[in-house]
Amino acid sequence: MNRHPAFFRLKLFLLFLIPGIIAAMQTPLVAKEIAPHLHKARLPNGLSVIVKETPGTHVATVQLWVKAGSIYESPKEAGITHLIEHMIFKGTPTRPPGQVAGEIEAVGGRINAYTSYEYTVYHATLTARHWPTALAVLTDAVLNSTFDPAELEREKLVVLEEIRMRRDRPSIRLYEELMATAYTTHPYRLPISGSEESVTAIGRDDILAYLANHYIPENFTVVVVGDVAAGEIMQQVADTLGKLPRKGTPAPEMAQEPVQQAPRAFLKTDAINQTHLAISFPIAAFAHPDTPALDVLAHILGNGEVSRLYEALRNEQGLVYRIDASAFTPRDPGLLEITAVLDAPNAQAALKGALTEVFRMRTTLVSAEELARAKRNLESDFVFNLEKAEGQARVLGSFEMLTGDPREEEYLNQMRAVTREDVQRVASKYLQPSRLTVGFITPDEGGVTLPAATLTALIAEAEASARQQQATVAAITRGNGAGTLVNYRLMNGIRLLIRENPGIPTVSMQAVFPGGLRSETLRTSGAFAFLSELLPKGTERMNAQELARTIADMAGSITGFNGKNTFGIKADFLARFSDEGLVLLRDIIRTPAFDPEEAEKVRPELLAQLKNQEDSLPSVAFREFNKHLFQGHPYGLNTAGSEEALRSFTVEQLRAIYAKHARPDRLVLAVAGDVKAERIKAEVERFFGDWPLPPAPASALAEESQLLPEAPYSPRLVKIPRSKEQVHIIVGFLGTTLTSPDRYALEVLDTVLSGQSGRLFTELRDKQSLAYSLSSFSLFGTDTGSFGIYIGTSPDKQEAATRAIWQELYRVRENEISPAELDKARNVLISNYQLGLQTNNAQAMEMALNEIYGLGDDYGSRYVQAIEQVSVAQVLAVARKYIQPDHHVMITVGNESAARETSPEPSAAPEPPATSPP
Repeated sequence: MNRHPAFFRLKLFLLFLIPGIIAAMQTPLVAKEIAPHLHKARLPNGLSVIVKETPGTHVATVQLWVKAGSIYESPKEAGITHLIEHMIFKGTPTRPPGQVAGEIEAVGGRINAYTSYEYTVYHATLTARHWPTALAVLTDAVLNSTFDPAELEREKLVVLEEIRMRRDRPSIRLYEELMATAYTTHPYRLPISGSEESVTAIGRDDILAYLANHYIPENFTVVVVGDVAAGEIMQQVADTLGKLPRKGTPAPEMAQEPVQQAPRAFLKTDAINQTHLAISFPIAAFAHPDTPALDVLAHILGNGEVSRLYEALRNEQGLVYRIDASAFTPRDPGLLEITAVLDAPNAQAALKGALTEVFRMRTTLVSAEELARAKRNLESDFVFNLEKAEGQARVLGSFEMLTGDPREEEYLNQMRAVTREDVQRVASKYLQPSRLTVGFITPDEGGVTLPAATLTALIAEAEASARQQQATVAAITRGNGAGTLVNYRLMNGIRLLIRENPGIPTVSMQAVFPGGLRSETLRTSGAFAFLSELLPKGTERMNAQELARTIADMAGSITGFNGKNTFGIKADFLARFSDEGLVLLRDIIRTPAFDPEEAEKVRPELLAQLKNQEDSLPSVAFREFNKHLFQGHPYGLNTAGSEEALRSFTVEQLRAIYAKHARPDRLVLAVAGDVKAERIKAEVERFFGDWPLPPAPASALAEESQLLPEAPYSPRLVKIPRSKEQVHIIVGFLGTTLTSPDRYALEVLDTVLSGQSGRLFTELRDKQSLAYSLSSFSLFGTDTGSFGIYIGTSPDKQEAATRAIWQELYRVRENEISPAELDKARNVLISNYQLGLQTNNAQAMEMALNEIYGLGDDYGSRYVQAIEQVSVAQVLAVARKYIQPDHHVMITVGNESAARETSPEPSAAPEPPATSPP
């Protein structure tokens, strides 16, 4: 379940499409500029067009929004909208299966769809000059999809796999159980994907009837954002979609949820390692005047490390590993939701503690500091969302669908005007004990119970505790395109990279050191994961809470990160806080606190992540794949660390590891955003220039030699049993490095296999319905890499899926890919590279990593040139070089009937087919 920015807390999911009949009539068009560069028009047939011009960005996103979602389905139609989304790219009379996605990918774009409860969105993002292709392809798919009966039956099997996959994920199951309990009448109670029974029963006639009722011009909105001309877009839409006849179908009536009169609860068990808690209260719909205050309330209550729930339950009481709150405010009345991850013995204490903080919102005014921080951060969400064309289009479309006006300014003005009294008022109005819904998903042997009497007692105790805190603390406070790259080197060896990107008023800073997984051993496994969490938890000047509040007060974020070859600190701020943000970054890097108390808060969270990893079967599969492929090399270690090492680390050991790697002559500091290079250079010299070099010389990354792994002497099969509904399979091989000339052809091969029009999707999913999730992968390290295929399937399809994987691997080893496949893959790689650099954060990280790896400032242009020069012969050569059937690793994780053994054993790859596939 994906969540979108906090400003309106909408939940977006997956989506679908439509046919239609075009009437011969000309449609006049009158567009109005409703804000600078923002144009809107409504055609005579009721269709809306919204265009946001962003000159100079070279990118465009085209989106077709349809006012049709799961809430409009009848019981017989449950899941039909989601099924249509799966079918929508399966072909039209003029575009056969695969060509809808293929035509977008052929020009380097990406195409997809998603659905919410109320609406469906079909979208394509690509370089701006190709926007007519995107509009033509989306329009054809929406109006003319054939819904071939044979394709439909195959795709239903794929959807059933997705439903089973969702049941295997505790967080998704928790959400669906919460919705089914909190709502008793409204369709929000039903999962968007439907049930196995309902999806199985849907036929082509059902789909066509649904489309005829809901996919009508009055329900269509075209949203385009990018380096385009609004007039051209408007006319093109009028010439195509504008010719659809107006239907005049009345909006369907929706069952309204009755007022909840008493608390509700659910308790489920599963084969998992951690307990998951959900709490909700009914709140207003998005268009209600209370929504801005509810968003502020949710942010104060449970958004980030300085939120009330996080400080009380995680920092002070140690009852949870993670906890957050959000306001789900869709078209109809929504929910204030709280979710947490914890250990089963803490279940009732965590519930009581969370309710105490909730009820305190009703009895006590929030502080002026909390209020200002929340409003700054909510507004900041909007600003950062504007860095990508897709984000701008999502905001425009959402506001248009939910309010009839794509502009967010009214909401922002209302949010800026929220007072402390407003927050308390909405808390008193909505956070009533009688309207509480609470539930747990626990391990099978978790021992959690929640009888009605216990819940009643916990609510009473939480109310009493909230009143007591109110009495003892009368006034509580919770604590006092891309610009030119400039490259500098300070006297102490720091490499400073700056890119000026005026426009969006944000700045991103990335401080990167060599280190990470590559610098760990069995004894220190998880050290850099520990460091990345501990470093932002205080400095010599500020404790963890003071630092977190200071960052939040600037509507910013500072987090640690660690990867296979690097670790460091990344920071994002509004540009006006760049100087203050740089000071905080300096303090975290140069004078981290290494507070023992904070270390003991981080340690159980890291151990909990290991448990969570065990609950994610794909994560287990990739962990075991790396372990058995990279034998003896640090890449074979678990990125999350080992339990033994995480339990044993002392603060002194972590400080020593940090001191060894965090030196000025190893630091690359990259800054991108609405800044001036000379000013940033001066500030960096002032804050970092006096950082002395340690006496011992630093080892360059390339000099930190590691024993290179060899390919397995013979095939290795590892089977890990799990009592789940799916089997997860990885077949893979040793790959190559970041600097190898082979990487470009291997990336092309990976792209030919992956994607919605790639061979794996077409053959294994579209034609054979063997899986919902599958992909090839290619990972490049400094010493070695990996290449392989992942698939999640049902146990009864395991043998067929495995056979199909090997057929595709043999196929690319024995035959050249087609010139069309080569052109499409090159376009996809180049376009994805360029689209991936829209944000300052992404640009700063790329600058830093290119410097760390010695790739050079001009690597971006050289990468594009290298991809353009890949030939079909080179792709065949790397396929034969790296796909070694006698030296592969195969991991199987899942149902015990399909995976009975836990120890590796030799396993020969299937023989190649007698005749090569065409």
